[in-house]
Amino acid sequence: MSQKGEKYARSVEARVQAVETRIMDLERRQTDSDLFTRGLRNLDTNYSRLLQSESKRHRHAVAAAQREAARWKVNAALALILLGLTAACCVVYATAQEEEMPQGGPVVQYLPDDGRLMGDSVPALTRCYLTPEETEAAENEMIEAALLARATRIDNVTVTHYDCCAECCGKTDGITASGVRATPGVTVAVDPAVIPLGSDVLVDYGDGEIHYYRADDVGGSVTGNHIDLCVGDHEEADALGHRMATVWWVNS
Repeated sequence: MSQKGEKYARSVEARVQAVETRIMDLERRQTDSDLFTRGLRNLDTNYSRLLQSESKRHRHAVAAAQREAARWKVNAALALILLGLTAACCVVYATAQEEEMPQGGPVVQYLPDDGRLMGDSVPALTRCYLTPEETEAAENEMIEAALLARATRIDNVTVTHYDCCAECCGKTDGITASGVRATPGVTVAVDPAVIPLGSDVLVDYGDGEIHYYRADDVGGSVTGNHIDLCVGDHEEADALGHRMATVWWVNS
């Protein structure tokens, strides 16, 4: 090949390489453009979703505010109505008082300095004074009423009597089922299924007085609505026999 042909071939080869480089650059730019387009589309999608979410949230907030405003309007209307009714009642009451008032003005009655009521000749301090015995009795009545209010009542209970002898208990040490020594006039044997051991037992024999005992013992023959009261000796137990009473018990 001549020198001129070689020069022409090199020129053609250079042009081909330039065209290839241009094509590669265009392809790279196209790729970048596609990536940028996809990014814009993703951004637009995310923005649209965010816009919809915020719009929904704002709509809910506006609806809630409207409901709250309506509720306050109703409350305000009710308050005004109540205020009007109160004012009307006050006017009616004042009118009635004016009609009942004597022509010469209201009658003023002065109470005595010693606290007596009108028409009472006994001073209040004298009428209301309680002796120490009366004060103690009043306090006991209040305590008794409080106990009875939280106690469990049992009607038609049979009350029998025993003492700490071998004939009554089969032993003479006086130790009860709860582990304490039986006390005459205090300890009663009970059926634990009816009255729990350790309970305070209040008994009304119908004599107008409440007697206080403690459920510390059990007995083989003491079942159901039946209590057995410990007394001082066997003769007293025989003499007392059995009685019917109303019983209350309360956990101590």
